[in-house]
Amino acid sequence: MTDSQTSGEERSRSGFWSFATLVARNTVHLTEHGHGIISGFDPADPQRKERASYNLSVGPEIYITPSSSDDSKSRETLDNRECRAIPPGQFALMHSEEEVSIPNDAIAFITLRSKATKFRGLVNVSGFYVEPGYRGSLVFAVFNAGPAPIHVGRGDKWFEIFFADIDAKVDTSQPKSTFKGIPTELITPLSDRFHSLPGLDQKIDETRDDLDGRLQRIERDHSILRWSQGLILGALIALGVRACSDTQKSADPPTAQHEVVP
Repeated sequence: MTDSQTSGEERSRSGFWSFATLVARNTVHLTEHGHGIISGFDPADPQRKERASYNLSVGPEIYITPSSSDDSKSRETLDNRECRAIPPGQFALMHSEEEVSIPNDAIAFITLRSKATKFRGLVNVSGFYVEPGYRGSLVFAVFNAGPAPIHVGRGDKWFEIFFADIDAKVDTSQPKSTFKGIPTELITPLSDRFHSLPGLDQKIDETRDDLDGRLQRIERDHSILRWSQGLILGALIALGVRACSDTQKSADPPTAQHEVVP
């Protein structure tokens, strides 16, 4: 066996899968296990087929973190093509419409598609790989680091998955937790308000308006106080003048009365 043949076999055993390999392995997996590596796998769909990967779509559940204290959000269910906006500076949880079943001799890598998400400022902050033997939907935690809201709709081809061989089969007899949507335990840590830059800017504006209102009330109260003090001072001066006048009148001697003799 030549070195080139040996290296070629090593690449086929431990390298990343081409799309043709994914199609072949999916067929084998379907035959052996009764379900494919990717549910609803459609190798002929041009929106899903890549040279060495497959595009997954956004599923029906989505959770977006609240952007204000008055914004109480919960997990939402989207109808087909229904959209939601992820505000700047906020997190969102989404899951894939498809379920995956990773073979025990392979590992998968997941990412967001560049044109649809990354170039608009969306960042994947969840895991980037899927362990051998995992079966279920994939949950993505994303953060909008861009300057504008990013709209996402059910069915959007936002997620990309790659596969690679590992050098030995992994024992998958011990089951691990899998996802069938967005689990509640992932929502709870994100349920409080996030102080993003837009949120902080709004908070600053609210604080400035509150301080302006307080200053106006203080100035109004101060004007009323000065006006009251002026009235009181004027009344006191008037009383003082009147008292002085009464005192002066009481101190003056009576005028002498001269009898006129005819």
